[in-house]
Amino acid sequence: MVIALVLLFVTCLSLSFFEEKFKERDKKIIYIFLGVLMILIAGLREVGSTPDTEAYEDMYYGKYFITEILTEPTFLWISALLKSLSLSVGALFMTYAIISIPLHLSVLWRMSSIPLLTLTIYISYYYMMHDMVQIRAAIASGLFLWAIYFYVEKHKMYALGCILVGILFHYSAATGLILFLLREEIPHWQKHVLYAIVPIGLVAYFTDLDISYLVPEELGGAKLMAYRELKEKGLENDQAGWALEVNILIWMNIVLYYASIYYQDFLTKHCKYVPIAIKVQAVGFCCLFFLKGVSKILGNRLNDYFSVASIILWTASVFAFYPTLLGKVINNVISSIRFVTSMLAYALSLLFL
Repeated sequence: MVIALVLLFVTCLSLSFFEEKFKERDKKIIYIFLGVLMILIAGLREVGSTPDTEAYEDMYYGKYFITEILTEPTFLWISALLKSLSLSVGALFMTYAIISIPLHLSVLWRMSSIPLLTLTIYISYYYMMHDMVQIRAAIASGLFLWAIYFYVEKHKMYALGCILVGILFHYSAATGLILFLLREEIPHWQKHVLYAIVPIGLVAYFTDLDISYLVPEELGGAKLMAYRELKEKGLENDQAGWALEVNILIWMNIVLYYASIYYQDFLTKHCKYVPIAIKVQAVGFCCLFFLKGVSKILGNRLNDYFSVASIILWTASVFAFYPTLLGKVINNVISSIRFVTSMLAYALSLLFL
């Protein structure tokens, strides 16, 4: 699996340098072919080859006690259907991959003028984290990208539908409804607010500011209570991932966030989804920094959900450089760092789980 992932990433990265030279038809064929490979790699992986596969196996066969109220209905429906056909847990991985990856690839194709580079960005982190690990969140994030697309294209009912369907796959998708409170433009005064979010948030994060008393017990129901129980038992650090201090992926997104705000007017000329993507990323940072007191796991996972918008920002950042090839080189170097870091996270997770 490791070899397949490396070959997939290197192939996509290499092709991204030459995609302008491909005919539209040829580029689409390459794009679809890479998508098929992504489905096969994610769908055919063995239990124990990536984090969470053993947990999903236990959930699938009912070995891991988890109440139905804590499990999204689609997982229960899909599992019941596959088990009725006497299929193994491998069929579950394949089913989620068949749904999630085309969702991502189809919307990224529509949102990007350089889709192979965008695909490289997606593979370097979100494919690794979601489609290879958090498979329920993977579908929710793909639907959220579609919601962003429809929102900017003035089809807000479609955007709402995407988020509501996403909730059936992962309850955290309900937070995506905040999209409808965001305006597409960024007035000058809002830039100052966006600039201030990270420094204020870092102060809140590192001083352990607890705003949990502002969050009602009923909010999120049993799911939020489960997160709070992990925190109270001191178990959340085991599942919250790398500490912020050493999480290079988040710090790279912070740098990208500030650069995108500063060059927002220029980047928007090349990608009209940039202003909304900046605001969505800001919401993700708010979750990361200010929800730590409620649940570090919840804050991290919501940040991951909203930070899927960073795919748009990383792609658009290419056009901030001249020639564009320089932007591609820088972007692909950063994608390589994300890819290696994600692979390292896999190895460490499997080693200590």
